Amino acid sequence: MATGFSLHRPFALGYLSVFVALNVSAGGAQAADSHSKVQVVASPTQPEWKTLTPAQHQALQPLAATWPTLSDVQKKKWIALSSNYAHLKPVDQQKLHQRMADWAALTPKQRTQARLNYTQTQQLSPEDKAERWEVYQSLTPDQKKIMIESAPKLPLAPKVAPPASKAR
Repeated sequence: MATGFSLHRPFALGYLSVFVALNVSAGGAQAADSHSKVQVVASPTQPEWKTLTPAQHQALQPLAATWPTLSDVQKKKWIALSSNYAHLKPVDQQKLHQRMADWAALTPKQRTQARLNYTQTQQLSPEDKAERWEVYQSLTPDQKKIMIESAPKLPLAPKVAPPASKAR
């Protein structure tokens, strides 16, 4: 990636994954009526970019291009997450924007991997995280590349045998 973002940097993912954890996909496009079992298609996702405040536009600027593709739940979570943007130091605002841009540039598969990495890093002690980060930082670029290439790939969905055909 042009940004130099790597899916194997545990701390970078730890911080980025805070957004990941709050950006869980939701199937908010349809709702089922419990009495009639009729599915109702919701109106276009809200809030639309044009309805956001200037402060929200500034805070969420890296997501402007992808905003229409986000679900209602994702939009609301990004808005809530960015609510303290104006109170951040300029360097932290820039860092937040860079991480939003990195997140928006990920493929769905990479986002899934980032979520998995985040879950795994949450299970480590702070000391273990710090030690692993130091080890990673001490690697040469070639060693990092080898590590990335040798990382396990996402598991595929299990193969399911087709149903046995019934003889008539």
